[in-house]
Amino acid sequence: MAQYEVTLRDYWRILRRRRGIVAFTALLLGFFSFLIASIWQPLPLYVSAAKVQINLHQNLTGLYLQTIAYNSGDEIETQQAIITSHPVLRRAGDELRLFHWATTAEDTARGIVSLQSQISTQQEGYTNIVSISAEDPDPLMARDLANTVARVYREYDHELKNQQAVRHRQFVEGQRQQARQALEGAEEAVRQYREDTDIISLDSQDSVNLQQITTTETQVQRLRYDIAALGAMVEEMKRAEGLSEQTLKGVSRARVGDTFVARSQQLTDLRLQRDALLVQFTADHPSVQQVQVKMDQLLEDLNQELVQRRTSLRRDLKGAEAQLAELRRDYNQLPSRGLELSRLEREVMLRQEIVTALEESYQEALIREADKVDEVTVLQWAFTPSVPTNPHHPLKRAIMGLLLGLILGVVFAVVAETLDTSIGTIEDVQEYTGTQVVGVVPFINVDTCAPPWTGAAWTCRTSGRWSASPSWWPTSTRSRRWPRATGPCAPTSSS
Repeated sequence: MAQYEVTLRDYWRILRRRRGIVAFTALLLGFFSFLIASIWQPLPLYVSAAKVQINLHQNLTGLYLQTIAYNSGDEIETQQAIITSHPVLRRAGDELRLFHWATTAEDTARGIVSLQSQISTQQEGYTNIVSISAEDPDPLMARDLANTVARVYREYDHELKNQQAVRHRQFVEGQRQQARQALEGAEEAVRQYREDTDIISLDSQDSVNLQQITTTETQVQRLRYDIAALGAMVEEMKRAEGLSEQTLKGVSRARVGDTFVARSQQLTDLRLQRDALLVQFTADHPSVQQVQVKMDQLLEDLNQELVQRRTSLRRDLKGAEAQLAELRRDYNQLPSRGLELSRLEREVMLRQEIVTALEESYQEALIREADKVDEVTVLQWAFTPSVPTNPHHPLKRAIMGLLLGLILGVVFAVVAETLDTSIGTIEDVQEYTGTQVVGVVPFINVDTCAPPWTGAAWTCRTSGRWSASPSWWPTSTRSRRWPRATGPCAPTSSS
């Protein structure tokens, strides 16, 4: 096969000859590109970004740690890795309720990994400002996700840098709660002990006990005297079959009772009545005997009344003596009870001092925790995006398909021209026939030739219309099929 040089003019002639292939390929690819872009529309994605400023080591503790610690890594790169780490994204996902579907720890880990693909960080040049971008099909979710991650990262960094202050505050808070519970228990013990022992104050209880003992002793002595007096009256009644006027006059109403006093008055009246009857009658007179019977009955009732009264007073005396013994026992136990009460009160005071000290320590811990400087500051909160990052333009896809189709059409045209095996050049004739070509009669346009009987026919034959001589036009003629002319203007060739 002969070898030729291909020029731009040859390519242009190939494109003109194969323009149908180029146009068909371009239109077909452009049409299918538009059709596919219209059918399979991509899911719109919205991106929202928040910016945080990382001010490293703003307190004395941080500066001291920076001077003694060695870290070969980039601090900003480290903070960017922390922003997309599992602890930060776990908190952000929990606040946004993104992991409510997770039932196991593995499901939660998968959700965090999926969330990491939506979060990206980028340092703003050589500054300490980091941009936190969130991507999501929902613009509101993209905004909330970026803002939540920025806020959670700020809180997490604050907790991470201030762990010692937080742990101190938590420890003091726990001890304060325990001390309060212990104080409540001690106060309850004092209250219960006071209720059980009826002790309000030690001094007042001492005075009350002494007064009760004195009163009870006086009552016991009075009861003993009354019992002795009643016993003497009972003996006198048994001996003299009655009480003398002097004894009745010395009897107190509180000692013998109202019943005894009333019956004594009746007995006195009966005696006066009997004495008046004895002036007129004898002792055996029925009237005198009737009065005497009444007197005997009253004496019997008086005797029984005295015996019952003495028995009642003896019971009262026994109760008073028991009460006096209990009062004396309580008085003797008062020092030990006072000692126990003092011990319980000292326990309450000690618990109060502990609670007061822990309250002061807790307030100091809160102040120290609040005094920590935040090293992360949110400079710009994310806003709701209005335009997706992947806008859908079917027309642009169609234009791109059309351009790609033109390129592929050119390639297909060149390939088709290359695969064309028709003979169209002098070299191809010489190669396939093994002879030498003496001359070539070029293609003559029959429509422009003059009739053979005119003189212009010779001019048309001798100066035929062709584009170029085959001797210097090998490439285009190599792929060109020479048409066979008919009629008087048909070309002839000799070899």
